[in-house]
Amino acid sequence: MMASVFSHGLLLLAGLCALLPRTQTTDDEDPYDPSIGSWQCRKVALTICNVSISLFKELTQQSRDGNIFFSPISVVASILTLSLGAEGNDSQRILEALKLNKTGLSEAEIHKCFQYFLRATNQPAEMSPMISGSSVFIHQGLKLVDKSLKGIKDLYASEVISTNFRESSKAKAQINNHMMKKTKKEIGTMVKELKNDTFLALMNYIIWNGKIIRYYSCHFLRMEDFHVDHQKTIKVPMINNVGLFHLFRVRDLSSMVLVYTSPQVIPFTFFILPDHGKMHEVEQRLTYPDFRRMFQQFSLRTVKVQIPRLLVPETHGVESVVNLLGISPLFKKAAISSVAVEDTVQKSFKVVSKAMLTLDGKDISTSPSSCLKKDEWAAVPLFQLNRPFLIFAQERTNSIPLFLGRVAIPRR
Repeated sequence: MMASVFSHGLLLLAGLCALLPRTQTTDDEDPYDPSIGSWQCRKVALTICNVSISLFKELTQQSRDGNIFFSPISVVASILTLSLGAEGNDSQRILEALKLNKTGLSEAEIHKCFQYFLRATNQPAEMSPMISGSSVFIHQGLKLVDKSLKGIKDLYASEVISTNFRESSKAKAQINNHMMKKTKKEIGTMVKELKNDTFLALMNYIIWNGKIIRYYSCHFLRMEDFHVDHQKTIKVPMINNVGLFHLFRVRDLSSMVLVYTSPQVIPFTFFILPDHGKMHEVEQRLTYPDFRRMFQQFSLRTVKVQIPRLLVPETHGVESVVNLLGISPLFKKAAISSVAVEDTVQKSFKVVSKAMLTLDGKDISTSPSSCLKKDEWAAVPLFQLNRPFLIFAQERTNSIPLFLGRVAIPRR
């Protein structure tokens, strides 16, 4: 693990795969720029995808065999949110570290692309299984500088809330209660520890309750073996289903791939199952063009699937990412210059990104007897996620990488 350069204080950027906030403005106040759209922002989305694979590979080196799950768009957005307060050429150097300077867009246009991504992805509740939002807590008596405040509200749709961080227990309760209310109790405890020298807490969240949409009557839950490694096997509740999926083999990655593309959910979801003993090799060989080539192999077919019920919350420090990018000093300066306070220069902060995906199958009630004895399913191919696998979820319209990770233990 890379050593953190941040020793105390807290900037908490946390959430269930943070980002994708619902706008806080009315239609009359909406600052959205209609001149920015999919065509102008396509290179930004592609850059984020490529950066996400690099970050994933770094995380695999830090955790060889455990769960890894994060939101690439949220990590990049957290860095860009803080870059709004950067002085001089610091913000441009941050864009260079993220390779966003090669998109051909200005800094202002890049931020507007993120605004567009949020707007395009944030579907009405009745159409989307996602819950999302963003809040900034700032110590009472302090204020965000004007350019940071405007960008945080207009571009990243965050609300700003005054908090007395000197009374850390009350501040922690305020944040946790606020997040519990905003997420309809999906998030129980957002903050477990909060130091009294905190001056800013930026919280973004997205909750994706994934579902396997059924096209046939054959679906049920049953306890099955999940082989964590060649020595350890655990019992997990497995969703058994017969449905329409894209199933194919990627020879270059020594993997079988199942892709879920139902129009009833926002993301394309890739489940990548490496051959036995090939996980680490696949992780290091993986590139974003691999996913782009997979689209050419799409062929919808009937498949019997066994997918474990998933509850995979993982926490990763964004400071290790900025260390990797070589912009730790710039990141720190940008965060400090976002707040109008004289003594903040002497303080450090910590950035945390928490990601969660659930695939629960709560509404599955059909018994195995309704489909296991049907002879017509005998020739249908079987796809079993009964050992560690990779998962990648990409927003459908703009190809934004929402989630990326390795599932080594399905439920935590």
